Amino acid sequence: MKKRINIQEADFELYLDNALKSYGYLFPETDEQMTVFEENMETISIPEELESPDFVFEGKKRVFTPTIIPINNSEGENNWALAARDGKEIPSDILEKMKKDKEEARKELNGNQ
Repeated sequence: MKKRINIQEADFELYLDNALKSYGYLFPETDEQMTVFEENMETISIPEELESPDFVFEGKKRVFTPTIIPINNSEGENNWALAARDGKEIPSDILEKMKKDKEEARKELNGNQ
């Protein structure tokens, strides 16, 4: 049996707060609010394999493969390198050495020594 409240006599904020909690828009706090919430709640069926906790003990291994997203941060790397040199240019012989080192590293990474 539902309680009838004369809204003219009741504090509207308390009435609204109780209604929101009773219908699940806020967390229910009292037994009465929880009862009303459970009566109006839809039942959601769970998958058959999750109905019993035995699925935890079944020895199935799940392999999660991480997704690697390459990030292009060449502009940021150049800015750090520039800051490390106090804004000075890199000499050409050092640039050539850096290019050779980079190519050798790529070859080693690809297995094409």
